[in-house]
Amino acid sequence: LELDGRDFYGRLVGDFNDWDPAATRMQKLKSGDFKVTVDLPVGREYQYRYLLDGRTWTNDEAADRYVPAGVPGADNSVVVV
Repeated sequence: LELDGRDFYGRLVGDFNDWDPAATRMQKLKSGDFKVTVDLPVGREYQYRYLLDGRTWTNDEAADRYVPAGVPGADNSVVVV
């Protein structure tokens, strides 16, 4: 996830962590990008989003696909493992 060098913190939030914003904090790299590795069981699809600075939701531009989030005008990212 690239944030153009802005000083944010990021969280990975999805169905694999019960949509808990505190569960999976992403590591900020020197480049300003964020990175996190999550081990997920194979053979499933997982919905997720990024939560930036505790208030802004965004999707993964490299997601396998997108599905409606249940909130008007919002989608969740999907990764197929």
